[in-house]
Amino acid sequence: MIGEVKTYRFVESRQRAHSRLNRFPGGLVVVGDALASVNPIYGQGLTLSALAANALGAYLRSAASPRDPAWAYFRLAEAVVEGAWQLSTAADLAQPHVTDPYPRGYRVQKWVADRLTEASVLDSAVNTRYMGVVHMELPPKALTDPRFLARAARVLLSR
Repeated sequence: MIGEVKTYRFVESRQRAHSRLNRFPGGLVVVGDALASVNPIYGQGLTLSALAANALGAYLRSAASPRDPAWAYFRLAEAVVEGAWQLSTAADLAQPHVTDPYPRGYRVQKWVADRLTEASVLDSAVNTRYMGVVHMELPPKALTDPRFLARAARVLLSR
């Protein structure tokens, strides 16, 4: 070993919306935990970093001027962050030690998410899409497609 073992203590999730800033230096971007830090227990960190790096690659290929602020990159990266943010904060809020106040609409969202979880155990098509969102291969909005929701409801009603 080259040093003492150091532990990491996760204090809180943070999301930073750089695209909302009034000004930002050209030639600089923000990556990693400076974009967002989510609860590491869900294992999203490397996926989030890889998706943000992909967003940076897309931005750099767009031939944007390096002298201008990277607003387009920030919008791309924040779309990636939003998916991870929704997944991790919803799971954090579901923990038994977390109490009110919950965000508006949380109880309805949790009820729907619980039903989708049940349906995903019973039906492979529901499970495929559900796990695609959980594994950040699909955006969370993939779970709101009316045909998908109808299939999940049929699965639950037929049991």
